[in-house]
This record gives sequence, structure tokens and C-alpha cells, in this order.
Amino acid sequence: METSLPDLPFTHCGQALLSPDFHTSTKTAPRTYPRTDLTALRSWISFPDDVHQVIQSATNRVNLPSTPFTVGVSSKTRFVKTEEKIRAHAMVELHERVEDVVHMFGVVGCFDEPGSGAPIIGDPDFSWVMGRVQPHPKLVVEYTAWWVADLLDLPAAFAGTRCDILSRQSLESLEQIYGYMTLNNNRFGILTNWQRAWFLRRAETDDRKTLDYFVVELDGPNPPISMLKAWVGMILLAEDNWIYASPTPSARDFGDTKMAWRAIRDAEEYKSRPVNGEYRCLPLDFRLCIFDLSSARQGTNGCIVNARFLQSSGLHDHLSVVCKAADMLRYPTTKALLRDEMLAYAALQTLQGQVIPILHGFYEVWGIIHVLALQPVGDAIPEDESIDVVLRKKMKASLRHIHDAGYIHGDIARRNFCTTLYGDVFLVDLERCRPAANQSELDDEMNEVDKL
Repeated sequence: METSLPDLPFTHCGQALLSPDFHTSTKTAPRTYPRTDLTALRSWISFPDDVHQVIQSATNRVNLPSTPFTVGVSSKTRFVKTEEKIRAHAMVELHERVEDVVHMFGVVGCFDEPGSGAPIIGDPDFSWVMGRVQPHPKLVVEYTAWWVADLLDLPAAFAGTRCDILSRQSLESLEQIYGYMTLNNNRFGILTNWQRAWFLRRAETDDRKTLDYFVVELDGPNPPISMLKAWVGMILLAEDNWIYASPTPSARDFGDTKMAWRAIRDAEEYKSRPVNGEYRCLPLDFRLCIFDLSSARQGTNGCIVNARFLQSSGLHDHLSVVCKAADMLRYPTTKALLRDEMLAYAALQTLQGQVIPILHGFYEVWGIIHVLALQPVGDAIPEDESIDVVLRKKMKASLRHIHDAGYIHGDIARRNFCTTLYGDVFLVDLERCRPAANQSELDDEMNEVDKL
């Protein structure tokens, strides 16, 4: 397919059609819907001009000609009946073409999928990242199926004047991507069902959390901007200024309110205690949280990120924690996985603060992520650091406490032994911790420490 700068016409792309053997049905299974602090939608009137200007500027910067060039669209019609198939179609027909064009501008990046290791809270369908140099995603993309969420009139759905199931599910998709954008300080996001895309920009006034939006139809009559140009422009806008940390941080105009005290109380003041052998999953108001995204890294079952939780009305009164955050919308089973770890902390409660971290609470944020809030216990032992006799003895002593309680850790590795400034050794990541089957199993695990 031929296209040209700066307008990037996007024609003759492969179609995605609903499979003839697909039979839709109204959802009846209960689910947890995202509940964010979004309060307003506003038309992004200047979007076509903003995109044109950023593309024109990039074109001039690298001195690219306006002569037509070819982007390799397959133009193949694909029959789809799942959201996964839509994403696969979009990767071939659109994402690769977008990457080709932005690479012409000297922008090196790609659309990462969940599980790629990007340091992000939650797992949106795609994240635009630039690799190890700048690993934090600058733009998030969320797909849905057009027969599940038509994305026709989100302002009406948001205002409650459209209440049909497709509108409700469209609104849920909007809340979900807004949640990902906010949790990761992203200014920009794209919500699409392939047939139409909503280009989103976070904005804010003193009393309102707002999303600016512009809609582009893939096959709309006389569109003001092509789908390819809109996607390319969004990446360039994000590259210029991707971060949007809220100008109204959690402590300002919130910490002094009764609502803040209720939120802290609902979180059991971060001093949760197990009841009948387990911790309750409690709501955690996002305004209480300040995530340090520079510390974010991928773990086995989600993201690990340092954070501070507001404790009282004092602006500087925060509790430092390490959060294990799992996306409950994308991976409903992660709650069960985090629950297994939570049960291990409950069973080993007497060891918390001694050889394993204190579990401050098991929380849910916005119906999007589940969080284990843990005591920071220093840094993991580096892979290239020599382990002397004294340190190894401390490692075994800490592990022995767990064994004496009748449990094995289940994952003996340097990354799971942390040392504090005072030289204490803690074991972390109890994802595989479980009751020991026999003494031989305990002995084998202790011997693994000698192999590190």
C-alpha cells in the first residue's frame, strides 16, 4: 500500500470480519468492573491539528520527502470471533506499519504485549516502549471486540443516557484504559475495537479528572484524519511529552478530609491482621498511594513497585511499602495466586518483621489491580556478589525459621534473599511457599543455599 507524508493515507488494509459461525450472547457471569476517579469527558477538538503539526515537525527534522512510499499491508481479509484475533489482525495490518513510519523519523520503539517484561502497573493489551534505555511505557493501548463494546457514544454512556449492554461495556473499557493510564502516569492512550479508535489524553482541573477524546472511524466517510496518521501522531505526541503526574497529588486537599480518614480506616490503617488464617481483601483508595514508577519491575505474577501510603493528615506522613500488583481484570486467576502468597504470610505471621516482610494489607485498587503491600527489607543479594561464610550462615538461619514453622520457601534464589542496612537477612517472594511434606524436603531446600 502506498502512502505519503504528512497525511499518511491508509487505504486497502486487510479487513477484519466477524466469523460466520460466531454466536454472540449477553454476558451473565458476574465480574468486577473498574471503578476509577474519572469525572468528565471532553472533546479533543485540536487533535487533527496537533497530530498534523507533530508529524510535519518530525518530517522537517529528518528532511523526509513528501513523495509516496510503500508500507507493507497484507490486505488480507480475516474472520475473527475473539478479541485475541482482532489484536493479531491489528498487529499485522496496523501496528507494524505504524512502527515502520515512526522509525523513519528516528523514533525507535515497539508495541509490547503483556508479559514482555515492561515495568508497568497492570497489563494493557499493548504498551509503546523504547527498550532498555527508556523501558517505562509512554503510551498504552487497549482493544475490545466491536460486538462486545461498540464504542459508539462514550459521552452518552458516561452520562448515563445510553444504558444498553454495548454502551455499558464500552464504558467499562474506557474506565479500564483510564486506570492503566493513571496508574502509570501516562498522558496518552488509545482505546479501539478495530472499527473505531478513541484517542485519549488525560487532563485535569482542580476538581475534575478529565479525558480529552477524539474518535477516528477506520472506514468512515471523509475522515478528518487517517487511522495511520492518528496512531503515528499519538506516538510522536507521547514521545514529546508522555508523563502526566497528577497536579493534585494524593495528600493535597484530601489528607485533611473525613473521606481520607475513612479511606485509611477502610484499609485498616495498613495494619491488617489475618482472621481465620487469611487476610481480607480490602479497598484501597488510589488517592492514598504514591507509586515510584522508576522502581517498577516485572515479577512472576505481576508488577513489583515501591510506593508510599498516606497515613494521616500530615503531608509528609507516609508509610513506605513494596507493592506486588497483579492485574485482576486481565488475569482473574492472579487474585488466587496472590491469595496463596497471602495465606503463606498469614501462616507465618509470627515471622513477619523478623525473617519475612510484614504484610501491611491485601488490597484492591479501582477493581483493576490487587496489591500485597509489604515492608521494604533491603536489596536482593546480587548475582555477581561473593557470599561469605557469615552471610551464608545468616541466610540459613532465616530459612531455618521458616522450616521450623513447618514450611518450605519453594524458590531458593539470590533474588529472594534481601539484606538490610543493619545486616539482617530476609526471605521474600513467598509465591511458592507451602507446608513441607517431610524432613527430607526441608533438608534438600537448606542444601540449595550452599549452591548459591
